[in-house]
Amino acid sequence: MTLHQIEPLPILASANETRSEALTVVAIIGVTVLTLAACLAAGLTFLRRYRRAEAATLQTRVAAAIAADVECSRVDVVTVAGPSASMPATVTLDGFVASAAIRDRALRRAEEAARRIEPHAAVIDHLTVEVDRVA
Repeated sequence: MTLHQIEPLPILASANETRSEALTVVAIIGVTVLTLAACLAAGLTFLRRYRRAEAATLQTRVAAAIAADVECSRVDVVTVAGPSASMPATVTLDGFVASAAIRDRALRRAEEAARRIEPHAAVIDHLTVEVDRVA
């Protein structure tokens, strides 16, 4: 008589253990995605606040440069920050000037001041020469 060793049957994981492992994996992935989304939202909020402050500084400096010239005193400076960090801010000059030479001087001063703050800033000319307005 010979004895045969009987191998035990493999024990399968219960359905509850498989579900709990799957839920753990789903929870880890969910927490990771939510964390990445929160970091992205915080970064975008920071960039928006930074762009607004940068645009305010740009407007102040350009307005000060133009106000230093007495003949350009009636020029209003409006600054708009770009919607994203990749788009430069724009500086709009609006108002009335006495001659085309003063208009050119105001534009040149605005461009120089804007380029010192932000090299890619765009200056938009909406200045009206009073001679053109009267005619």
